[in-house]
Amino acid sequence: MDEDVRVELPAEAGSAGRARRHLRRTLEGSPAGAGVPEAVAADAEVCLSELVTNALLHAGTDLVVRVGLTPAVLRLEVSDGSPVVPQWVPRSLTASTGRGLRLITALSVARGGDVHPDGRGKTVWCELALTGRDADADPADEAGRGAGDVEVDAALQEEIDALLASEWSSVPDPAPGPPAPAPEGIRLLRYPLRRGVRMREHREAVLRELRLLTLTHAITDPATAARAGAVGDALAVEYAGHLKPGQVQILQALAAGRDSADLVHAVLPGHRERLERWREGDVELERLSAAIGVAVLASPADLRELMDWIVTEFARQLDGHAPRPWTGPLD
Repeated sequence: MDEDVRVELPAEAGSAGRARRHLRRTLEGSPAGAGVPEAVAADAEVCLSELVTNALLHAGTDLVVRVGLTPAVLRLEVSDGSPVVPQWVPRSLTASTGRGLRLITALSVARGGDVHPDGRGKTVWCELALTGRDADADPADEAGRGAGDVEVDAALQEEIDALLASEWSSVPDPAPGPPAPAPEGIRLLRYPLRRGVRMREHREAVLRELRLLTLTHAITDPATAARAGAVGDALAVEYAGHLKPGQVQILQALAAGRDSADLVHAVLPGHRERLERWREGDVELERLSAAIGVAVLASPADLRELMDWIVTEFARQLDGHAPRPWTGPLD
């Protein structure tokens, strides 16, 4: 890079704001930065906020932020101590999380993630073109002026949809040929895909909320804070890492335009105990929601219905019973 400026930031909520200020100082203090259009600088702030916030929520380690400039692109890099690279997960229209990567995809010309050679961390990056955007555009009219509410105009939405389709097209298709025999394992028949996506979104929103409450020390009672941390750690194992096989099956079925799918889950050692912990974790979230007054922690009734069916099917099939399909609504 012609210019490459770095700053180290701690794993705390205020680091997103510090990263934005570092970006502005870098652009204002650099001869090359004077040539960056304001619209691009505003987009870069959104992208950098999302990169840093994602690292804070899912890595939880100190960060290194780098801002690089060439005559053609503004490059943003965020390095952390986790080797898990973000992955695209399908979202519903009402999703409150997961739109950061969508914004980055829409606003940048290139993006990616690289695990460090020693395997102890990663760098997630994106590049914004210094030309091609209307420098006179009002940033308030552009997509994602803040990390919360995301307003996307029709043209940008078309670009997002095209990019989303290309991301999904990279998911491997099932192997051609005659149908395979029913595989061994726990089978969730007629699994409602859209409701399942919303269940994942809710659990990720809960994880995000718990991480932010921890980062900001918003829970003052030590025992309650410890309970919130334990539930957050359990959710992170399930939702903050690479997609698991069942989730890949859901992604494939959604990409094929289906409403439901028959999912197969391998039977793992200690599966009964894992199921019981999952059930207890949901009860604990209800208690935490009441204790600290954060409504998002409690599961909506339709999602509790799906979770209860999943737990019941796992328990029944572990006892040797035949699978029974989902009979409720698909939405």
